[in-house]
Amino acid sequence: DAFDKDTGRVFDYPGYLRVRGISAVMQRATLRAQEPAGLTVLGPLYSLKHVFEDSLEQNIAEPEVSLLEGMLLGERGGFTPELLQAFIIVGLIHIVVLSGSNIAIVAEAVFRLLGLVRRLPRGWLFGLGFGAIVLFALMTGGGAATVRAVIMGAIAILARYLRRPQAALRALAVAAVAMVLWNPLVLLYDTGFVLSVLATFGLITLAPFIETRLTKLPSWKRFNIRSIVATTIAVEIFLLPALLYTSGIFSALSLPVNILVLPLVPVVMLVGFVAGVLGFIHPLLAFVPAFLAQFMLRLIIGIAELSADMPLVSTLIAPFPLWVALLAYVPLIWLAWKAYAKSNQFTSPAPQNDPQ
Repeated sequence: DAFDKDTGRVFDYPGYLRVRGISAVMQRATLRAQEPAGLTVLGPLYSLKHVFEDSLEQNIAEPEVSLLEGMLLGERGGFTPELLQAFIIVGLIHIVVLSGSNIAIVAEAVFRLLGLVRRLPRGWLFGLGFGAIVLFALMTGGGAATVRAVIMGAIAILARYLRRPQAALRALAVAAVAMVLWNPLVLLYDTGFVLSVLATFGLITLAPFIETRLTKLPSWKRFNIRSIVATTIAVEIFLLPALLYTSGIFSALSLPVNILVLPLVPVVMLVGFVAGVLGFIHPLLAFVPAFLAQFMLRLIIGIAELSADMPLVSTLIAPFPLWVALLAYVPLIWLAWKAYAKSNQFTSPAPQNDPQ
């Protein structure tokens, strides 16, 4: 049955199950026999995932390893309720789960590695890149945000292969429509899907315009602080009405905390991935990258806990009707579209800092 949350909102648990294809729940079920499954694509991928998790857990301590597994694999099982609540209060919950940014990082890494192989036909390059993205998504469970990112990634790969500019909004529209046609229930019961689409739309339309206004911030080639800040502001602005409707929590420190933490995320993912791979060979080889990953993960957790403990950091907004949230997006979408047109981004590729 549906139940009331602490924020005064109602969580539609039956709808949450329906969108995931679950029509019934068994109470106090007991598994009496277990037989090995036949040979499938998912079986070896899940086995590889579990081996990789074991490698991480042998070299990185809790709760840091749980945060890393959330970033790399979409796992949240090891988080304490207090720590999870801290990430929610300060607006960092999006880095705990697998998101489009993770897919973007995987795609970029695959292209760079394959690019080192000389005389590799371009068809093979992009085919293997897309294949790696799909396998990564399957291995991590294929959540709504991951599937959307994979579909957009496929369109982006095709655009690069044909040497045509990426139409970011068109890619987002194709991804959203395809997912709705596949499962119409995502519109009604999958909050993650809705937030993911809204965040990507705000990022595509608002971020370039905001970035042109942040001229005093540095914009280095490999560490673009201006782009990170612009992306964070754009996503925060566009998600605010939806987040207030669904969660009711307004975080006063969400923007500055995200600006502090987001530059660390891709570095942590890279170093953590290297630690997990080297841990396959021998734990000693993973010592240095594991130490660096643990340090940066501890820093992220410390920022979240310290910020969440500050007075008046969050405010609980009273529940309001859905039409109020929808009405708030009318001027917001209009302003975002005007900003997008003004920044001349109709044929530019979408930024890769996708948070949802």
